[in-house]
Amino acid sequence: MPTIKGVDYVPNELQGFNFVLSNCDNKKGVHFFIDDYQFQRVWERPYFYIEKMAEVDCVFTPDFSLYTDMPISMQVWNVYRSRLIGQIMQDYGLTVIPTVSWTFKDSFKFCFDGLPKNATLAISTVGVKNDAEKLEIWTKGVDEMIKRLTPKNLLIYGEQVDYDFKNINVVYFKNKNIERVRKWEEEDKAQQRVRLQQSGTDTLHNTEI
Repeated sequence: MPTIKGVDYVPNELQGFNFVLSNCDNKKGVHFFIDDYQFQRVWERPYFYIEKMAEVDCVFTPDFSLYTDMPISMQVWNVYRSRLIGQIMQDYGLTVIPTVSWTFKDSFKFCFDGLPKNATLAISTVGVKNDAEKLEIWTKGVDEMIKRLTPKNLLIYGEQVDYDFKNINVVYFKNKNIERVRKWEEEDKAQQRVRLQQSGTDTLHNTEI
């Protein structure tokens, strides 16, 4: 398994990899907590995209998905790909923060391999908070990660969850995609209320006539 050197670094802001080519802000770090199809190209053309990210604040390693129903061999392959891209990015001089993911207990045999101890790590809580089974899997993975790697800083992308991280410096980053969806939903509801009010007014006017 390729290895990644530890860094003690916490970015101020993050942007998704999908903004790197179109609207990249070099003052922000780059994360890969997006759908796999949006960053599969990094695996296919790593050097091209690494050069595009050469000036950004920092880069997380690609979060190639691990699913609970995915064969172990595929899970190992995705962990390997994440570590290798991270190693190449470090070789190019980028500030690299490893992303950690896991599934059931069997994945603990390999999902922490190649990761640094006492350093900055990144994880996600997307889809976890309101799903009891996913929350249990997430909690057991965090327990094991802390036990094995004792991270100094833990960067968490997504909503806050009820977990005691003890003396670890935890920094949450909001899921901008969910925020945008919620904003659109609120705007849509507001527009519906306006339309209903207008409809009611029109009905009243018609009645008066």
